[in-house]
Amino acid sequence: MWLRAALLCGLLGILSDPADAITKLRTAAGIGDDRLSFLSERRDEAKRPAEETPGPVPPEDNRNFDGKWIFTSAGCPHTGSLPAMIVDGRIIIKGGSGQVDPDGTLRSVGAGGGMTLTAVGRLLGNTGSGTFNRSDGCIGTWIAIKR
Repeated sequence: MWLRAALLCGLLGILSDPADAITKLRTAAGIGDDRLSFLSERRDEAKRPAEETPGPVPPEDNRNFDGKWIFTSAGCPHTGSLPAMIVDGRIIIKGGSGQVDPDGTLRSVGAGGGMTLTAVGRLLGNTGSGTFNRSDGCIGTWIAIKR
């Protein structure tokens, strides 16, 4: 019962002069005082120097894709499997060439049978997949497996 009476008296005090009540609360809580300085910087303190941003990440090594691969295509007439070699991120394949970036992004071009093609995709670990576009308008898919 006495708690209700105390709360009612406090509420009446706030309602009678809200500006004065807020000032008293701020003073009692230490707002605007050094007692809460651990929560924020003082305005007169010098700003800390900005932390150094880390330098560029060294390029990843794309040699982890080096080795013998089999690329198998589908979705167009006259598709099939073709062996390839990847050395230092460069694709060596019959009738074409290409590149594998350190993140596994693959881009390749080739020609054969009177057509040209471009291929894009991604290698991840010992497998990969992507799409190709041929000059005859056919679009297909490919998969790759490291041997």
